[in-house]
Amino acid sequence: MVENLGELNKNGRIIGRANYVFTPEISSSIGSIHGSLFNVDETIVIGRDYHNDSRMLKRAYTSGVMSTGVNVLNLSDCTYPLLQFTIRRFGASGGVYFSGGHLYSEDVGIRFVDAGGIEFSKPDIQKIIEAYNTYPNTVRRVEPSKIGQITAIPQTQDVYIKSLQQFVDKKIIKKAKLKIVVDCSYGPTGKITPLLVNDVGVEVISLNTHYRERSEIPVPSINSIRNTANIVKASNSHLGVCFDVDGSRILVLDDNGLEINYEDLLMLFITYDERIKKSKSNTIITTQNISPVIRKYIEDNGYPIKQVENNPGEISRQIREERACFA
Repeated sequence: MVENLGELNKNGRIIGRANYVFTPEISSSIGSIHGSLFNVDETIVIGRDYHNDSRMLKRAYTSGVMSTGVNVLNLSDCTYPLLQFTIRRFGASGGVYFSGGHLYSEDVGIRFVDAGGIEFSKPDIQKIIEAYNTYPNTVRRVEPSKIGQITAIPQTQDVYIKSLQQFVDKKIIKKAKLKIVVDCSYGPTGKITPLLVNDVGVEVISLNTHYRERSEIPVPSINSIRNTANIVKASNSHLGVCFDVDGSRILVLDDNGLEINYEDLLMLFITYDERIKKSKSNTIITTQNISPVIRKYIEDNGYPIKQVENNPGEISRQIREERACFA
């Protein structure tokens, strides 16, 4: 049993080997600590990826948070962006998401999200760690009649897909007759992205949309990326996209199966996106590791720029504070 939760703090996120280091007992304790931050009868949203270890730790967390009198909207398996959307859509007070690690296959991480759909900052995580290290001093327990309720909300995925479609021009997309390859990395993205892309008029070749038991190699892997690239070339597709397991990050491939650098993508949006071009008085947010060439390109195009640390939730917080047009 971990005595100091700080041992699981990896750059502002709680991550550990499931069932050995990050145990159900720890997850339940975290749930009761997190739940005690809310008022009785407030509501949060919870979700996870497909893996059994994420499911186990999420259920343990749920018992802890319900014991504090907090209600739960349960998305079950979902993408991380869907969880963020649901928090704002239902006016929830926050949420949590459990997903597999990106570097080590047996790791599971938990992300805490506030009422605005923004991930907790490092200081916020530190407060949870400190509360755990003095457990149960800061935990609130309620009478049996006040224990939180858990409610399934399966219809949210359809609402999410319809909402996203409102941000694009279907006529232009259909006219372009685009074809793309999407690797969903055996995650919940497979239930959303193929439907969304197809509905807006794009022909889509979907890979790895189903559940697969966790393997020794995390996905996307070198082999899965190479496979996607080969299919892009063989099918004469215009684009390839590889998602991570929770749908929060992507790798983009061009029509030759070559990776498109994130700086090239940034320049592409700044140069051609009409909404961004009409918002030159608004700031563009970037991390501090962009090249001087990109920084100069942004400034030469007339945009204020603000560079921030690439910490959990920091870019999203700065978008909100600066009313940024892009990040």
